[in-house]
Amino acid sequence: MALLERRVLLIAIVVFILLGVFAWFVLYQPQMESSRQSDRQTAELEKELEQTRAQIRGIGRLRARVVELEEASAAFAARVMPREEMLDMMKQLAGMAQAQRVRFLEVSPPGLDTLLEEESASRPVRNVPFYITLRGRYNDVGRYVESLDRFPYFIRVPDFEVVARQDLRPEVEVKLLLNFYTSSLSGEEL
Repeated sequence: MALLERRVLLIAIVVFILLGVFAWFVLYQPQMESSRQSDRQTAELEKELEQTRAQIRGIGRLRARVVELEEASAAFAARVMPREEMLDMMKQLAGMAQAQRVRFLEVSPPGLDTLLEEESASRPVRNVPFYITLRGRYNDVGRYVESLDRFPYFIRVPDFEVVARQDLRPEVEVKLLLNFYTSSLSGEEL
């Protein structure tokens, strides 16, 4: 009988061990996984909270940057020439040239298709090219071209050609390509 009791006892111990392992995997392991998942979520939320706090700390810099960009945008819009003022600006450029002892010989406006092209919200500013032929002393023409940088509107000189002929000495003839940056839209739309 002792052998039978030992077998029953051994089977009971094995059954208890199997029940313990079963309970471990069925009951305790899901709780462990749930606890680990909660820890991961807590860590992620703490990380997001720290990032949000960093953004809140940087909001003053962002506001200052927004103000700076708005001022730069307003300054840019102020330097874009309104389309209706192009003729007046050409007269003003001729007056500046005369003050520098430089004469306008010829002004070639862009084609009609360029002048009639409309601005849109996707392309609010466009350049309008003018070819201008000047005559004057080399230094005077150089000072005039340099003074275009101080003009109240954007003007770019992407190309120029200097012609020094024997019959013009001591003056030179200069052909400039001037790009006016214009818009028919108001400053708020730029």
